[in-house]
Amino acid sequence: MDYVARIHLKRNDDIRQELIDFCLNNSEQYVAIGWSWLSEDIKLDDFQEYYNRIKKKNGKAHPAINVFRDAKIDDLFWTRDLSGNYWICKVKSSAIVVCDTHLDIGSVIPVDAFNVGMQVPGQIKSSFNRPLGGTIERIRDKSIIEYSKLIFNKFSKKNYFEVTTYSGGLLDNLPEFDLEELVISYLQIKENYYVLSNSIAKKSTTIKIECEMISRDINNPRKAVVQVKGKKANVLDALEFKQYVDDGYLVYLYAPKIINLDQIKNIIQVEDSDLLAFYEENKSILPASITQWEDLFTSERD
Repeated sequence: MDYVARIHLKRNDDIRQELIDFCLNNSEQYVAIGWSWLSEDIKLDDFQEYYNRIKKKNGKAHPAINVFRDAKIDDLFWTRDLSGNYWICKVKSSAIVVCDTHLDIGSVIPVDAFNVGMQVPGQIKSSFNRPLGGTIERIRDKSIIEYSKLIFNKFSKKNYFEVTTYSGGLLDNLPEFDLEELVISYLQIKENYYVLSNSIAKKSTTIKIECEMISRDINNPRKAVVQVKGKKANVLDALEFKQYVDDGYLVYLYAPKIINLDQIKNIIQVEDSDLLAFYEENKSILPASITQWEDLFTSERD
């Protein structure tokens, strides 16, 4: 499997819930795309004609119809409902042509779909939240592919997919989004901060920090910022955060290598040992978007 697909089930009007109910909340389940006004009079199994009409109308092949054309049995899709729940979907058969002008459905792919809930890895969440992300996106990250197989097995209660596990421990393999979530959870619970939600960086490439935090201790008011880098990241230079120190912040850093820590005060390195101990002690209250990864990784204790 080279990718899993993310698909929005959406219309720009007030019957979107009806579309989602049709696709997910019936005995027969589907993922669907539109252009119903181009699918009229096309045979059920003539997806190529539907494809050609859309390509001619747009002047090029739309990414959504490319994914539908390429979809094969056992491929995996992620979608999301209006309650914020994520659904893992396994393809049962190739795309077919329909013409539902009320819901604006031009083609569907029959699937087995399961409601996973709201806690999924950050990379999956972010793929739904990009303003210009489009109707469909292929996610090619190998860890997300294996995670998706694992989750389908779990919710279908069948070992349908063979899942490839990763050598090394949780901190060696946890994707960047979820590693950030773990470090920020550590600081909130162990160091007694709360996060200012409007400070979250939203994956900016220019902002040096993940978020701003304020101490919960009214007798020891503090403000802090945090930066998190995964195991594959470059060296982090503590001196690059001098501006925050000068502005009265404590700076928490997590990275595989941090230099110049001894050259500046009020910068604190989050250690692997502390983070792992925190994880083991607080696993029951951490989000499933973090803890579900554990089954993919070989534990440090193994």
